[in-house]
Amino acid sequence: MGDKTEAFCRQTLTVATQNTHAIPPGLDVVEAQADLVTLDKLRPRLHRLRDLMSRGEDTDMALGSDIYSFSLDAYASLKIAGKGADLETLRQAMSVRFNRGAKAKTQATQPTG
Repeated sequence: MGDKTEAFCRQTLTVATQNTHAIPPGLDVVEAQADLVTLDKLRPRLHRLRDLMSRGEDTDMALGSDIYSFSLDAYASLKIAGKGADLETLRQAMSVRFNRGAKAKTQATQPTG
């Protein structure tokens, strides 16, 4: 609900509660009051959940950034120093992330079936 709609609903519920004789039996004023109480209890919890979610997303992004930064530095080091067989295999696997020209060449040279 928007602010104006909520204000309308709260005011209407207040007036309906004060004038139950004017409300048709099919409209449950007590249930509407209970819904409003539940809504008022729910909102602070939702606010805390949104805040927690935002913090979690910020942490996720910061951790990802740290890992990516480390990986770039490690990749650069391995690219220079990684001449051993194990390091060469790792370097080649990592190069897939950055070597766009090789991917296009590999796809172009593979036979289509």
